[in-house]
Amino acid sequence: MYNFIKLLFTVLTAISVFCSNLFFPAVINPESENFDFSFLEYPEEAIITLEEAGLSEQELVGRASAELPEYVQSGGYDDINGITISPYYTAKIGDTEIPVYASVVFIRVDNTGTLHSFSEIYVDSDTDFSFNIEIEGADVTLRDAIVLPQSHCIRTKCRNNTVTASINKTGIYTFLFNGANQYYGYTLIVREKTDEDAEIAEYIAEYGEDNVIVLDKGVYKYDYVNFVAQSNQVIYLREGAYVIANHLFDIDCAEDENKYSEPGASGDNAIGLTRYPFLNFFNCNNITLTGRGVIDMTHLDRRERRGVVFTNCNNINISGIKIINSPEWSLITYCCKDVSIRNVDIIGNRGNCDGFAICNSHDVTVNDCFARVADDTFEVKTLGGIMDSQRITFSECIAWGGYARCFGITGEANKRMSDITFRDCAVIYRDGTWDNDRIGSLVVVAEQCDGIIDGILFENIEIFRDEGRPILVKIYDEKAQNFEIRNVVFKNISYSSYMKPKIAGTGSDTNTVQVTLDNISVCGKRINNPQRLFDIGEYCSVTSE
Repeated sequence: MYNFIKLLFTVLTAISVFCSNLFFPAVINPESENFDFSFLEYPEEAIITLEEAGLSEQELVGRASAELPEYVQSGGYDDINGITISPYYTAKIGDTEIPVYASVVFIRVDNTGTLHSFSEIYVDSDTDFSFNIEIEGADVTLRDAIVLPQSHCIRTKCRNNTVTASINKTGIYTFLFNGANQYYGYTLIVREKTDEDAEIAEYIAEYGEDNVIVLDKGVYKYDYVNFVAQSNQVIYLREGAYVIANHLFDIDCAEDENKYSEPGASGDNAIGLTRYPFLNFFNCNNITLTGRGVIDMTHLDRRERRGVVFTNCNNINISGIKIINSPEWSLITYCCKDVSIRNVDIIGNRGNCDGFAICNSHDVTVNDCFARVADDTFEVKTLGGIMDSQRITFSECIAWGGYARCFGITGEANKRMSDITFRDCAVIYRDGTWDNDRIGSLVVVAEQCDGIIDGILFENIEIFRDEGRPILVKIYDEKAQNFEIRNVVFKNISYSSYMKPKIAGTGSDTNTVQVTLDNISVCGKRINNPQRLFDIGEYCSVTSE
């Protein structure tokens, strides 16, 4: 039955793409050649082609293969950075060719690696605009294309190995080709243009020149960067600033993870780390980390460091940057208040390189971000400590999960979690099925149950394809007693998947699971009685609106 459903989805996808291209060709705007825009370009000394690195495509993506030992698959390498020139595509807008970059990603369904290609452009969003992008296959033959999220309503035209689409608003656009094949994804990021010089001048006027650190376009290498008890600081990575983490500790097995420590590290964070995160903020207030730069941790071994970490901090603003291939948990807030994260993109192929981990924090917004990682992408946790997690909102975020979960409450529930919203988001693919009682696209999964989960909203979310469960609410801790998951609402959710959604407790009447379903659509069809499509366990209250 599973194989039949999978074949049916494949056929329906192919028909959908064919019909879209046949009856709704791309709207081609002849004035797009005069469209005013700029594009993201990294320094030549940081970005090389596979040929320049002496690598074949198979050799590079093979480094993410699960056939390798765990610490080899997730190990660092120093012959190429985490971003390269894409061998798959070239792209242009009007007569202007724009750079197409690529990073290695992991595909769980086949336990292998591939390259995810991307470009980024900047536009004046204060005026109406429309442009055509042309994507030409280089190492890939293009037969068709769709653009996700489908809510963008972007039509495509494919001719002579070139895909054309017309775009007229900022956003994140992911193209899938050849029957929605997930091996050769391309993401175009369209964001608002900023005047970097003017922006930096404003920061200097507000905080003083000594408190504004600017990295110009170029390559920078650090062991780690540490900010402790700092206030009113700005770290500005200009477009093209390429920051590389130096490899210092060989982590070749699980025993090596605790073998090395750094003087002072354990006292400069609140989560018990004995080695510094690559970019560490502890007991800081009013910190801005912004710009168009990239932080690349490809050279580090598995779990050599965590990525960008804020602990015990207040009034944090993070925007514009990219984080590439963190060896463990890419971006973390822990015991933080008043946090804004926007226009941040995370790509990684290693296990445990979770994307956005919001832990024990209050009043957090995560907006217009993209994550394609080999673990959880957008998650909320409570790890213990003195703070719970509350008033957290994720909006207009795009997830591509190559291993675990995309949006939700994941794992540790050691304190209360409440008033948490995931709205206007999308899942491109999620292909992990290694434990379908722990992972899914939209989840509330409590693996450690010392708190309470109350008031979780998933609203206006589309899931293009899930190899397992699109929705999972589960008390995973079999020893849990008197634990509550309540006031969880799934509203305006559309999905296609190969397994049923599931809502379950532990079989104990001392635990409470309470969920409301409102306007659930499967493969484009609204279900009048969605409960019949769910696997619902004992002692679970599930109602439909």
